[in-house]
Amino acid sequence: MSRILALLALPLLAACNVGVIPRDLPPPAPETTIREPEPDAPATEAPAAGPTEYRLDGHRLELPTPIAFQTGSDILDPASDPALEHVRGYLVAKVGVSTLRIEGHADDQALSERRALAVGRWLVAHGSECTRLLAVGFGPNKPIANAGSPEARAQNTRVELHNAALLGRPIGGMPLDGGGRVAGDLCQ
Repeated sequence: MSRILALLALPLLAACNVGVIPRDLPPPAPETTIREPEPDAPATEAPAAGPTEYRLDGHRLELPTPIAFQTGSDILDPASDPALEHVRGYLVAKVGVSTLRIEGHADDQALSERRALAVGRWLVAHGSECTRLLAVGFGPNKPIANAGSPEARAQNTRVELHNAALLGRPIGGMPLDGGGRVAGDLCQ
């Protein structure tokens, strides 16, 4: 009976991108590189050639280029499009990621929240499900460099994307907001 249930569960596991490891094989070595086929491109664009590679640093999605904004504002710079398309493709490929946290980091709390919302709104406008996205602002609370120089302040001003929940369950039992301030509802 358990063998029949296991066979019936295989299509469901495949749909969730969950791998099944036979009992007689050792588990695979952990990897942080995930290769998936390119998501279907919109009809106005030519299909992308070859697979896209998604890399994670912990639960943070590594981007091919930074997400940039016009100076002092929440208006996305067009140079951000490759990074935003990368995030959109990741969401299409990784259906098991049920919550992706968009973290805004800036010297100003309100600006960090507006930037996280701007990224989330771009993703929703380009077909991502609003229910899978959580825009959060951290202000200056999570610096990655000592803010004593303009270069360090520039490093601290950023947008990061973190897997917050898989298959509807928070990762590590942590709060979905990661300790930041929720910027707003992307489904409105």
